[in-house]
Amino acid sequence: MKRFIDEWKGYFGDLPPYSHYLRDVLPERWVRFHALPDTRRYAETPEEAAIVFNRGRVLANRILKEGQNCLFISYFPNFDKYPLPYSHKLLDQFRLKYWFKWKYEDDPWGEEETIGFYGNEVRWFPEVYREALKDAAQDEERFLLMNRETSRIFAPYDGGFDCFMQNAEEVAHLKCEFEEWLPPC
Repeated sequence: MKRFIDEWKGYFGDLPPYSHYLRDVLPERWVRFHALPDTRRYAETPEEAAIVFNRGRVLANRILKEGQNCLFISYFPNFDKYPLPYSHKLLDQFRLKYWFKWKYEDDPWGEEETIGFYGNEVRWFPEVYREALKDAAQDEERFLLMNRETSRIFAPYDGGFDCFMQNAEEVAHLKCEFEEWLPPC
C-alpha cells in the first residue's frame, strides 16, 4: 500500500483522497455533473437508473480511459457515536486494503469526522463498476477512482459525479462537452 500512498502524495501532497475536501482546496480542477435531468437526486425507475449509469460510464471513460490503471479508493466515516452507514462489499469486491485515517478538522458541518481510507489498483471497465456506481448513486458507498497516469479523478455520489481534471483548461473543455449535465447556475 505504501506504493499507492506515495503515488497519491506525488500528485496531491498531503491532501486526502476525499472528494468533499478536494473540491474545496482544488476548485480550479473540479467540476460537478448531475446524474439525472432536472437536478433530481435519486433514480426512481429502471430507466432513470440506466441514465445514471450511462452518464457515469461516459464521464468516467472520458476522465479515466477504459482499460487504464487506476487507484480505487473507498472511504468510510468513522463516527464514535453512530453505526457505520456504509456496507463493506467494496472492500471484498476490489480487495481494498487499509491505507490510513484522516481527521476532517475543517468540516463545514462541524462533525470533525475521522475518515478511514482503503484502496487498491484496478483497471477501469464500466461494467465491472455497474453495481458500485448504483450503490454510490443511492449513497450506500463512497469511493473515487484516479487515473494513475494523469491524476484525473472520477468520484460518484448520490446525485452526480465530482470530476477533477489536471487544470482549469481541461475543466472548461469538459464543461463544454457535457454542458447539459451541469448544475444550473
